[in-house]
Amino acid sequence: MTDPVFSDDEGAARPLRRRTVLGWLAVTVAAIWVAALSWTARGAMATMSPLELAQFGAAAATVPTLAGIIWLLALRTSDAEARRFGATARAMRSESLALEGAVAALGDEIEERRTALAEQVRLLTALGDAATARLTAIGQDLSTEIARADAHARALSNATGHAAEQLDALLAALPRATDETRTLAATIDQAGLVAYEHSAALDAQVAALAARGREAESVAGGAAEKLAAYMQRMEATSATAGLRLEGVTSDAAVAVDALLERTAVAIDESRKGIVAQGEAMLAMVTASQQALDHAARGSAEALSERIALVEVVIERIAARLDAQRGAGEMLFSTLDDAIDQAATRFETLHADGTERSRQLAATISALQASTEALIAAMDSGNGTAERTIATTEHLLVALDAAAREMDETMPDAIARLESRVGSTKQVIVAAKPELLALVTAAESTHDAIEAVAQVVAEQRQTVETLTARLSEGLERGRAQAGLIGDAVEDATRRADDLAEEAAPRLLEALLRVRETAAAAAEHAREALARVIPEAADALESAGVKALERAVESGVQQQVEQVARISETAVVAASRAGERLQTQLDGIEATIALIDRRLEEARTATEENERDTFARRASLLIESLNSASIDLTRTFAPEISDSAWAAYLKGDRGVFTRRAVRLLDGSEQRDVARLYDEDGNFREQVNRYIHDFEAMLRTILAQPDASPLGVTLLSSDMGKLYVALAQAIERLR
Repeated sequence: MTDPVFSDDEGAARPLRRRTVLGWLAVTVAAIWVAALSWTARGAMATMSPLELAQFGAAAATVPTLAGIIWLLALRTSDAEARRFGATARAMRSESLALEGAVAALGDEIEERRTALAEQVRLLTALGDAATARLTAIGQDLSTEIARADAHARALSNATGHAAEQLDALLAALPRATDETRTLAATIDQAGLVAYEHSAALDAQVAALAARGREAESVAGGAAEKLAAYMQRMEATSATAGLRLEGVTSDAAVAVDALLERTAVAIDESRKGIVAQGEAMLAMVTASQQALDHAARGSAEALSERIALVEVVIERIAARLDAQRGAGEMLFSTLDDAIDQAATRFETLHADGTERSRQLAATISALQASTEALIAAMDSGNGTAERTIATTEHLLVALDAAAREMDETMPDAIARLESRVGSTKQVIVAAKPELLALVTAAESTHDAIEAVAQVVAEQRQTVETLTARLSEGLERGRAQAGLIGDAVEDATRRADDLAEEAAPRLLEALLRVRETAAAAAEHAREALARVIPEAADALESAGVKALERAVESGVQQQVEQVARISETAVVAASRAGERLQTQLDGIEATIALIDRRLEEARTATEENERDTFARRASLLIESLNSASIDLTRTFAPEISDSAWAAYLKGDRGVFTRRAVRLLDGSEQRDVARLYDEDGNFREQVNRYIHDFEAMLRTILAQPDASPLGVTLLSSDMGKLYVALAQAIERLR
């Protein structure tokens, strides 16, 4: 910071006025002295000899000379030197403000990058939550569709059970039909006996009886054929089939009764002709009975076989439905597990990302605070050092000027004094008052010279004290800079580690989520594509075939109901498949969006790594150039002003090149000894080697790093690194 005494024009004008007043005061004193001396010797000046005039002139010039010396010494004060470098202090303040602006811009950029990283984490978390919600919705929709399919299967099972009940009722009605058939056979037997008893009356009606017998046979055959036809269609009949069978049986009984009545009438009318044909009639009736019994037994056996086949088909359908239900439950269990696992991974990823962001924010805040403290310390140390250096330089200039002036003036004065002493020895006795005055003036001059020497010694001591303080301040600043550099490197390394660890973990987690979602979607698609068509086809074919075989006409309404149920199940399955396909398309779109986000995140990460690499490389190069200055001072303590001027103009590698030139064969042999004996030199060499190897590792970690590594090793910094490493036997 600049001293407030020199911060305005009024403070700078006061020393100028004081210097002017002192100048005029010296002139006034000299004039008064000359005037007083002239006034004192006004009467004797006309009669003075040349020697006396010379003595008078020497006496008159003594006081003006002393006044001029005092005025020159007054010009070389610390205030004057401070005024000369006030502009330099103001320039340094402007540079400090510019540096603060650059650091503030750097902090803003870091804050923007942190905000962008937090936004990316938030977007990825939102995408994960959306994907989880979509998968949950898909699972719920699949559960709903499976529940609907299960309901349709239960309805179909109920319809099948109802058909089985109707078949059971039909089977229960078969014994009654058998009993009625047996009753009919007994009635026919009794009619045959009556016909045999009245065979005599049937002689005249043989032809009519034969015709009636054929008619009865045709009626019985038609009834048997109808019964067989009805038996073949028993798989599709229900209570209506039983009723129709009862109706057919009743019709057959009525027809037989009517036939018996007509036969009795015919027997009564043709009793005479029936005796001859009784046996033939009995044989025909017996054959008809056997045919009827055989047809009834065949129909019953065929019906039993068909019923058994229907039961087997129903059991197979039930087993397949159970298997499909188990597969559906397993599928939904797998989907639930995958969704839970994805949700768990998203939660873990969110927690890790939040924690990493919090750690990064804390590190950036600490880095910013350390940077601000470093800037403040560097500003303070820089200002103090510059003021001290400027004051020291001006004091040295003033001392050199005073010494040169004394060297230039004192020999001439002493020579003149000696010549005058030789010429005035003859008149010493006559000029005792003037001699006493000259001795007094010489003593005064000697006292003034001693005072000047004392002032010079005090200024030299002050300069030495300021130099020591400056060295201590520079050491503290260097130590603080080293600590801040370590903190910056640590923070950078942590940020790089965070970017290198969080980005691959985030990418891996998102890839696993995408693979899990794709596998679950593919599994669901395959399972539904396999289950729904097979179940629909099996249900439709088995239901249609079984119901067509079991019930064709009697349970037509139930068949239509089952068909509607099957169609509803097929439509529901189709809708479920379409909805699932739509949801799978949504999942694929989400996966594509996640891929784009991953690509954008990967691109941003690569750009951030490139920016980080550039910043780290610049910091390491700056650190290497700073370390080369210390190494150059070790080998050559005297540094020329041209080197400093080139360094201040931007040529940061001037000291590195000089250090490489200084490390020739003989000095390189002494580096190991100096490295072992001098701790400060050992610390500087270790720091340079550490920084160079850190930059080399950073470069080699980049793609296509071989040309950059070769270029770095062939540069001045690389040559200095190789020379130092070989000198301390690090590369052997």
